[in-house]
Amino acid sequence: MLSGCLPSIIKVQVFKNEKSYEMFGRSPSRNFYLPETIGDSLKETWKAEVNGGLTNSSVTVFNPYVFINDLSGWVTCLDLRTGKELGRLKNKGAVYSSPVIDNSLLIFAVTLNDAEHSDLYFYDFNNGKTRSKIKIEGKVLSEILKSGNKIIFNSEEGRVYCFNQLGDTLWNTNTMVPIHCSPAMDNGKIIFGNDKGEVIALNSNDGKIIYRKKIGHLFLGCAAISDSVAFLGSYDGNIYAVGLINGNLKWKFNTGTRIISTPVFNDKNIFVCNLGGSVFSLKKSDGKEIWKTNTGGVINATPFLTNNFLLVPNLEDEMLFLNPNTGKIAKRFTLPSHVRISPLIFGNTLFTGYDNGIIKAYEIIK
Repeated sequence: MLSGCLPSIIKVQVFKNEKSYEMFGRSPSRNFYLPETIGDSLKETWKAEVNGGLTNSSVTVFNPYVFINDLSGWVTCLDLRTGKELGRLKNKGAVYSSPVIDNSLLIFAVTLNDAEHSDLYFYDFNNGKTRSKIKIEGKVLSEILKSGNKIIFNSEEGRVYCFNQLGDTLWNTNTMVPIHCSPAMDNGKIIFGNDKGEVIALNSNDGKIIYRKKIGHLFLGCAAISDSVAFLGSYDGNIYAVGLINGNLKWKFNTGTRIISTPVFNDKNIFVCNLGGSVFSLKKSDGKEIWKTNTGGVINATPFLTNNFLLVPNLEDEMLFLNPNTGKIAKRFTLPSHVRISPLIFGNTLFTGYDNGIIKAYEIIK
């Protein structure tokens, strides 16, 4: 009842920001790797509560601010250092994907309840005003990406949209098949999978289809790109490696159970989690299995990789610290509830969130 009386506004000062985490996966290629060595202990520094449940997205960071979406239609801005709420935007519907930050712009999509369209917002949090609001055909359930002056995302009913920061439509491509896989982008190619088991690549300049190839089953989660190869997890439990240039299948590996989290990679290997609680390390070049670890809990959020640990959240209220070379569980860190959003490390702080709309920040201690 009280939440209805609170103002719907985010108005905070914009600082010069060399470091930020502007979208899900930091870059258009969706990279969850931090090439640093971290400690294996966590100390809670703050706790914040948002208005609704959380999705399998992540926070976005524009230092010194943290932004988080929720299923009640809110986007909340928190102080990175203290967790204090600095503002919120209230909308009717649900925000499924992480907001994207572009300088002082906060870009997010609200899927409306009982409607077959969404609203795309370009909100200036320096001035505290909506710059543009655009009606989108279909529900926007996928993660949004930003590349240069382009804002790109899929809708559930099969369209791919590209806007500039002013909210002008650059192009709109109808693929004619439903999409539940978030796009990734590299070298001017946008790639994603669809519900028909096709992998589709679009030209980022004009939205024209470069190729579409049937290689598997329903694709979920988010694509990731490394060294001109796209990695996509599927409903059939396979992880597929597809050449970005021509769409040819390089290899596939069956994990045994559905995959909805994003594949994570470093220079040599790719790490894949499935809903059965298994974690795999595979060679990027040929998909050969290096190790497999059964964690004993459902994994639906994307893990985070550093030089010495793969941080894997599960629905058994745990954050697992795995050795990325051996797969051995170095530490099980007990959490207060089911982990819903993907963990993210910014500076010396780990951010994560839980089923009940709780966001927590932890200091990483060596």
